[in-house]
Amino acid sequence: MQRYLRDTLHAQAVFLRRQAAIVHISERLRGLPEVPDSERRAVLAAVDRAHDERAEQLSGRPAS
Repeated sequence: MQRYLRDTLHAQAVFLRRQAAIVHISERLRGLPEVPDSERRAVLAAVDRAHDERAEQLSGRPAS
């Protein structure tokens, strides 16, 4: 039970830190121009490729 409570508190702390980081970044970026959609798509595609490569490394087999 203690392990469950510790893990739950840890997860809540991680969530709260992430929420605070999002607020902080949002405030820093306020008033700056938006990123063009083409650049946004390029970054998201790069992240997807990196995730696929990492999954392949971890599984030891080629990603489909």
